[in-house]
Amino acid sequence: MANNQAYVYVHNVKPHKDAWRVHVKLLHSWTSNTNFGGETLECVLADERGGKIHASCKRNLMFRLKRNLPIGEWRFIEHFKVAASGGKYRPTPLPYKINFTSDTLISRSVFEDDNPCLSLVNYEDFGTDALDVNVLIDILGEVIDLGVVQTVQVHQQDRKRLNFRLRNTNGRDVACCLWGKFAEQFESIIEDGSVQTLICLIRFAKIGSYNGELQITSAFDASIVTLNPTIKEAMEFKEKLMQNDLPLTIVDKKSENKVTKIQKTDWEDVQIRSIAEILDAMEVQSCKIICSIESVDTDWGWFYFGCVAHNKRATKIRNNQIGNLTQNDKPLWRCEKCHSHAEKIEPKYKLHLNVRDDSGECKLMMLDTVASTIVGCDAVELWDGSFDEIEDPELIPMPLGALVGKSFCFGVSISSGNLDKGSNTYFVSQVWTGDNLLKLESHSEPVSALETNSSTLSTGEVQKLKANSESSSEGFTTPTVKRKEEDAELKDITSTSKKLCTKTVKLEKNKVD
Repeated sequence: MANNQAYVYVHNVKPHKDAWRVHVKLLHSWTSNTNFGGETLECVLADERGGKIHASCKRNLMFRLKRNLPIGEWRFIEHFKVAASGGKYRPTPLPYKINFTSDTLISRSVFEDDNPCLSLVNYEDFGTDALDVNVLIDILGEVIDLGVVQTVQVHQQDRKRLNFRLRNTNGRDVACCLWGKFAEQFESIIEDGSVQTLICLIRFAKIGSYNGELQITSAFDASIVTLNPTIKEAMEFKEKLMQNDLPLTIVDKKSENKVTKIQKTDWEDVQIRSIAEILDAMEVQSCKIICSIESVDTDWGWFYFGCVAHNKRATKIRNNQIGNLTQNDKPLWRCEKCHSHAEKIEPKYKLHLNVRDDSGECKLMMLDTVASTIVGCDAVELWDGSFDEIEDPELIPMPLGALVGKSFCFGVSISSGNLDKGSNTYFVSQVWTGDNLLKLESHSEPVSALETNSSTLSTGEVQKLKANSESSSEGFTTPTVKRKEEDAELKDITSTSKKLCTKTVKLEKNKVD
């Protein structure tokens, strides 16, 4: 594909389609290994304006990506999945990330620059709402109160740790703690003892706290630590410190603890809570919330394609020879369960909703069975038969637009992703409508005794007034207590969408995410 083809800046990338094209360079990459995600390659990409976006690929694509995407070189990247990038310790503030697939195309660019794309934090912003503690930061400062490299036991393993403080040119300072290989970088300097002014740049660092004090720490292998860097920003910083030389001092610190969480399930026993309560929750659990739908989040497509035989997501197999398709001229699909050709596919709901009650607001995500209960029809009935991706995500079927302003009782799961990673999107497993909603409201109240004004609640226009849970036969759910964070966000289930049905409405966004 020609390199003069149009591309978008990374902040414009949204999950409602796959056919994006970006012009970026690789700033940093590292490997990650988790129990639920396996081994992955994580990356930070930057565009010409300095905008940055998180990207990742699975193990089977690592070699290809490392070969075709070297650090510091510009590339055109096209056709990739876009997924949610919520939670703690995300490397960029953007709400979405890029997931490379076997269909992703990477081509060379002749563009060159040496911009490090720094986003240096302002020391005055520490402890204020100006900083999102869930996002990794870049920080530059003079090292003061430098301690010794200690060996401590963490999870019955020996790890090296170093404590010190970083100070800016105005005299403000912040506590820092580096672990492992990052602490080892200081060993030769500490042993030498002759360095009078030491400048440290930490990229992709965590904002945490220890003993009640804000503390900057290394974020596993995602961080980069550079001592006495030679970039322009560091040289200018050092010039301002020439008149303020400070001696190095040795300090000592203690170690930290770990927190555990408990879980809870049965829908008959769970309590009704306010949104403010679930946002402040400290435990993995399930609860009910009574709230009104403020808007449909159109950054996400409203459906995906699923294999009818196995009730699993189906992935479209790319074929460059396929042109415009109709419902009778379907592309090829691969079933995520049996990994073979899916004979029959159909749309399944995956709705992202912005909801509110008297105490606050949050986002909900629901799959086909729950969504069809509140919409009043199946997703296939709203589908216009097109396999094309969404070009105007603001256009949605009228029954979906009609949800705005209606109120329901949702059974939601508060997952580890909501607690540990800061995600404010909650997975809906059950819904109560109509008379059941009024009954719940009259017999229950949020634990905090925050009252919900029933006169503002609409029971909706759903014909079946019953509790409806997300069936495991759809192939996407696990027991609530075991559902992991990626199940709640369903980051791999991005909508493979379409031009929408004949009756559509144009949504006007009334809030900024």
